[in-house]
Amino acid sequence: MKYKMQDLVSQSGVNKSTILYYIKEGLLPQPEKPKPNLHLYPAQTLRMLEFIKYFQQNLGYSIAQIKEIIKDNRIDFDQNSDMILEYLEAMEGSKQRTEAEAILHEAQKLGIDQSLFDAYEECAEKLAKLEYEMGAKLLTSEQKNENNALQKVIFDIILKLKPFIFNRATIAEHRRRCNTDTKDSPC
Repeated sequence: MKYKMQDLVSQSGVNKSTILYYIKEGLLPQPEKPKPNLHLYPAQTLRMLEFIKYFQQNLGYSIAQIKEIIKDNRIDFDQNSDMILEYLEAMEGSKQRTEAEAILHEAQKLGIDQSLFDAYEECAEKLAKLEYEMGAKLLTSEQKNENNALQKVIFDIILKLKPFIFNRATIAEHRRRCNTDTKDSPC
């Protein structure tokens, strides 16, 4: 399927000038031009726009950072079924990995107990299995649609809802301990 510019604008919610800017910056493919005033964009362009928009609006990435992610990870926007995995791999391969390694190095230098990180790893492995099973079940169900809305929700659950729940639990535990501990408490 090929899209005209007006189709891209209406289906993605991204305005024409922004799409043209993305093409100029090399984030989107050049259109086919079968006639002088007819530009046709491949189907992957819509998924690429969703990817760019998500990384900008939800994760605060710049155009330069997104360009690096696309270049470094060679994401295949033609394959719907692997889009979530490729988004996550793009995240893993970006600045977060460097930041995480720096944090772990600093924690080791300060003598922070490794058992916390081991528990994170163990919990992450269990969650990853559940997330995969949930995603696989949903993506094979009747709810699958062409606009990737289901994939976006799964992506939001993994990248936004999960950290929110974990952080909320940490805050609740801190409050509980501060309200019940003695004067030796770090609160």
